[in-house]
Parts: sequence; structure tokens; C-alpha cells
Amino acid sequence: MGAAIALLLTLWMLDKQTRPGRPKSVFCITFGFPLIGDEILARTVRRKRWADQFCHVVLGSDIFSRILLVPCKYVCEPLEALLPYWKRSMQRNDFMDSTKKSMEATLPLNVDGIDEFVSTVVQDCSAIVNYSSAAIVSPNNLLMAAVKPLVKLSPYRPFGYYVFCSRSGGIWTDNHFSVLPILYYALQTSDVDLEEFILGHVGYGHILPIALQNIVKLTELSDIPLSEAGSNYQDKRTATQLEALGLGIQNCRARLSLRAAGQIMKQQRAKVSKLEDEVMVKIKRAIDELEKYRSQCLIFGIGYYDAFKIKQRRELDFKANLLRLELAGCWDKIKQMVWYAQDSVDKFSYKNELPDDFQSREEWIRLGTHYRLLVEPLDIANYYRLGYNEDSTGHYLVNGRPRRYKILQKWLEDSEENNQLIPKTKGTDQPTMFTQDSCFWAYVEEISCLMHNNNLKDDDKSNGMVKSKCQEFEERVGLLIDSNGLCMEELLTGESTFKMVVKWLWKHMTPEQKASSPFRTIMDMTPEQKASSPFRTITDRTPEQKAISPFGTIMDRQPQWIL
Repeated sequence: MGAAIALLLTLWMLDKQTRPGRPKSVFCITFGFPLIGDEILARTVRRKRWADQFCHVVLGSDIFSRILLVPCKYVCEPLEALLPYWKRSMQRNDFMDSTKKSMEATLPLNVDGIDEFVSTVVQDCSAIVNYSSAAIVSPNNLLMAAVKPLVKLSPYRPFGYYVFCSRSGGIWTDNHFSVLPILYYALQTSDVDLEEFILGHVGYGHILPIALQNIVKLTELSDIPLSEAGSNYQDKRTATQLEALGLGIQNCRARLSLRAAGQIMKQQRAKVSKLEDEVMVKIKRAIDELEKYRSQCLIFGIGYYDAFKIKQRRELDFKANLLRLELAGCWDKIKQMVWYAQDSVDKFSYKNELPDDFQSREEWIRLGTHYRLLVEPLDIANYYRLGYNEDSTGHYLVNGRPRRYKILQKWLEDSEENNQLIPKTKGTDQPTMFTQDSCFWAYVEEISCLMHNNNLKDDDKSNGMVKSKCQEFEERVGLLIDSNGLCMEELLTGESTFKMVVKWLWKHMTPEQKASSPFRTIMDMTPEQKASSPFRTITDRTPEQKAISPFGTIMDRQPQWIL
């Protein structure tokens, strides 16, 4: 229980260390401890980049470290006899040295009982390893998908670094795909007595001081040799340690499993590199073009949301729509490399095409957030322009929001540094920020629809549903104003949808409500305040400001060029 408590405490401490840039100050080492946590916990640890805070030391012959891979009902009886024995042995400091014979004489199980116990553990380990290997190599195998609900396998999966030791040394691996195969195949060593599987759990104190002096790291498992002809791949130390654990050349199936584990990691790295070299470049180029579209709309005296919804300038809006669709394709491609969609839109199962920590990488979080804040308003504008809210689909936030935006928002929320990853555009003549709620325009449209459906009648404001929605929207705007999360330049430029909604809400407020409403900040803005605000368009600037603005060049062009 000590290792379980230490591991859970470490997870709790890591979860509390959420301050950006703060170094992790905890490290957990376990000895002969069974797996703890299912696939969800293991992936979460890797996604949060906590895996390097855990090191699990396992003796190749220690049966106890594999015990949770077996259903409890099959090992309950022998464990009732073995657990008190292991406890007494540790208290006496009996460590598989010169006292081994006396220890064997006191074993609580006879040879037949040990044989049955070990065979049960090995069989269940074999089933898990074979299923896991097949699922990794062929993730779309329909047969495996059909078999999964019929076969009850242990849910426990590894995370962290593993050090596998023998009497002569050991190997350590950070490839989590290789852990289950090593746990299984190391139990098949032919020259180990059955009793040693039981005695191994109390042998750490005697074996580790020697073994830890001769530890080698397993690297590039995808190239591990399958025969003597390829043995030059590894140095003699690595070959010796693999041999000592039963993973030598003669164990071809073990080598194939290790190769498969290495190949998966190698493919993941290659796919990440390809995404960075090709897809990321394409995304950045399209975002840059949409930034230009956003600035051009402000030059014309209208926010890019309303411009895209109205589509008065057909060529500019058409190009922006093509860029929107191109970016959607890029992010959907990434989404399909990471997740399988489930029946519920908020639940996903993971693929292994990309590393688990891919969604925690700062450059992708920053890029995804930039994309979401810039482009989702265009998706909302397109949704309401085509009238999807009027059919059975309903409002955008109910059934219309694409899953890619939910995923990218979750990336940011899960990040330890989420308060430092909000992208901001640079330059004196560009908007200094985005509205920090990418769904903000959907809330605006929801109120706009209520406004039009009720035809601006005073008595309709008393309707309970309308009143509730309006209060929620007012509170949302207030929170964004308090956190400087609204881009006023876009919201207040021209006769925007937002300005129209605010005026309607303001009109139907009592004097008491107006006095405490966050809309007062907007309605009370004087021309002088607008002139001094950083959120203003080129048409609001003084002649001196226009003269030094790069937008002056654009404004001097012929009208047909702008169109």
C-alpha cells in the first residue's frame, strides 16, 4: 500500500502545481509495485507531461508486479497466503542471498500451487499483451473491435519510466508501448525456478545495489535485431541485459513486440514532423490572410463578423470563406489523427497516431487558440446567414458548433500555462486583441433572434425565457469587460449586430438597471473617449495618424482594386 499512496500523493501534488513555469518538485520511485490506473489515467499523465516524474523499478522475476493484470477472483486464494509471507520476509530483511534455502522451506505454497499461480498470471499477461499489440498495430481492425466487449481484460496500463532489473544489471525504457511486452516476456525465462517468482518480490534490497550499477537505456526499439546478423545494432552491454531478462535473440516474439513498440513511437515522431513542416505552415499562411481580411473590413467601417455575414464585397468574402474551409480541413485532419469520435459529441477515444502530449505542446495550443478566436466567429456568421438556426438544428451552441473548436478549447483549458497562451496581434494599426470568447457572437445572435421574434415590444421583455437569456448575456458581457476580453473596435464599428442588440437591451432597461449594467460602459462612451481609445478604425484617426499609417497606402488605391 505504501507505493500506491506515494503514487497517488505524487499525482495530487503535480495537479496542485499549476503555476506557469513552476518546476516540478516531486519525484516518485516505486519498487515491484503493480500497475495502477487505467488507460485514461495513463494518457492523462503523459498528456500533462508528468511521466518523467515517475520511475518504476521491477525485477524480471517478480510476480507481484504483474498481479493486477489478472482478475482478482483467479489469484485471491494464493494472495491470501502470499501477502503475509511477503510482509514477514521484508520485516526480517530476508533478501534472496545466503538464506534462500531457509526461505524456500517456509514458502506458504507448495510447488504445484506456485506453478498454478504463476501460470495464471502468465496466461492473463499473454492475453493483454497480444490484444494490446494487435490494437496498436491494427487500430481499425473490425475483428478486434468485436472481440473487445467479449473478453474481460485487466484495465490497468503503465505510465512513467520503467527500469527492469536482473541479477546482472537492467534496462530502462521511456516507451510505454514496450512495458507490457517486457512484463510478460520477462516472466518466461526458462532458467528461473518457480520459487524465484515468489521470492523475487522480497529481493530488491539485495539485487538492486548491484543491478543499478549496470543499467542501459533501450533506444530505437524499431531497429532491435531479430537475429545474430543484426546484433551490431546494440552494444554488448545492452545485449547482455536483454538476454538476462529473457529478451535475447532466441525470444523472437519478444523482439517482434519490442520492434512494434519502437515503430509506433517512430511513426508518431515522423507524423508530428510532417504536421509541423506542412500543415502548420499552411495554417499560419491562411491565418495571416484572414488577418488581412479582418483589417480590410475595419477600413471599410465594419467588423469582419458582420462583413462576412452580409457579404457585400463578394470577392473578399469569397476568399475568406475559402480560407475558412481550408483551415477547417487542416484541423479536422489533426483531429482524426488523435481521436475516434464516439456517440456523444463530448467524449472521444484516443488513437495512437500522435504522441499523447501533442495537445500539450505550446506551439499547437497557441496556434489552435489563435485559429479558434479568429475563425469561429466566421463559422457562426455563416451559420446564421444560412438560417440553420431556424430549422431543427437550433442555435449554434446547441447543435451547430463543430467538434474541432471544442477540442481546441479543451487544449487551452487543460494547459498549465493557459493564461500565457492567448495570441495577440501586433502593430499599432491592427486590433490589439481578439474577443476572448470565440462563441461570443453566438450569444449575440441568440439575443438578436429573440429581439426580432418579439418585434421589440415592451411587454415581451417580461417573458421569463427572454428575460433569463438577456440577463445571462448581460453578465457575460460584464465579465468580458472586466477582464478586458472584448475587442471594442470590432463590436462597435458601424451598425454592428452587437451594437443593435445592446441598444435594444438598453432601451428596455429601467433607470435602476441601467445604473448597474455593464452596457453603461458602452453606451456612455463619448466621442473624446472613442478618439483616445486604442480600438478605432482608420476613418476615426487624425490626418497625422493617417499619414503614418500603412493603411493609408491601401486607402489611396483605386476603388476597383479594393473590391
